[in-house]
Amino acid sequence: MTRPGLLLVHGWGFAPAFWGELLLRLPDFDADCVDMGFYGERRVPRMSRPLVVTHSMGLPWALANIPRPWSGLLAVNSFARFTRAQHFIEGVAPRMVERMLSRFESDPHGVAAEFLGRCGVFEPDTSGIDPAPLAEALAWLGKCDERTSLMMLGCPRMALAGRNDPIVPEVMSLASFLPGELVLAEGGGHLLPLTHPDWVASCLRLLTARVAP
Repeated sequence: MTRPGLLLVHGWGFAPAFWGELLLRLPDFDADCVDMGFYGERRVPRMSRPLVVTHSMGLPWALANIPRPWSGLLAVNSFARFTRAQHFIEGVAPRMVERMLSRFESDPHGVAAEFLGRCGVFEPDTSGIDPAPLAEALAWLGKCDERTSLMMLGCPRMALAGRNDPIVPEVMSLASFLPGELVLAEGGGHLLPLTHPDWVASCLRLLTARVAP
């Protein structure tokens, strides 16, 4: 059976290298990565009917920017909306993103490093960041809402989340996906493709088996 190509989309503050550990475990897949330009030139590969793999903000970004149809979706530590709303009380308080934005103009490297540290990155290096696309994406994160797009996505889907995720709490993950779509990792945090790459790769293979050729 011909496998669909993988199109991987990183989250805020990260780059395509984020997917390195996962891709090492998937040598038999064709794969390409979106680069949002946080550390260099922006790049959005074009791929026919990709199986989209997202991390964190990568999911709403992909829903807003990657043309359909998709062959499938593996959403890792992801969400379709991040901030709290009337019909999404499980989201984070909007003031959290607003505080990050208010500090970002004067200290972009510090804000980015603090966020990556909260995610679980040890001694994050933000010396190479490009503040402009990071600021633009952060402002968008505070207002994006792709829940309808996710609901209407007509392909096999699976979501993976960590019970100890400090960025996307378990309650938000549960509210973001259907019960049959979501698998929770005991002890997992916000960086499952880095901390649990074998498990994520296994889940991706299971999802691929459900994808129509």
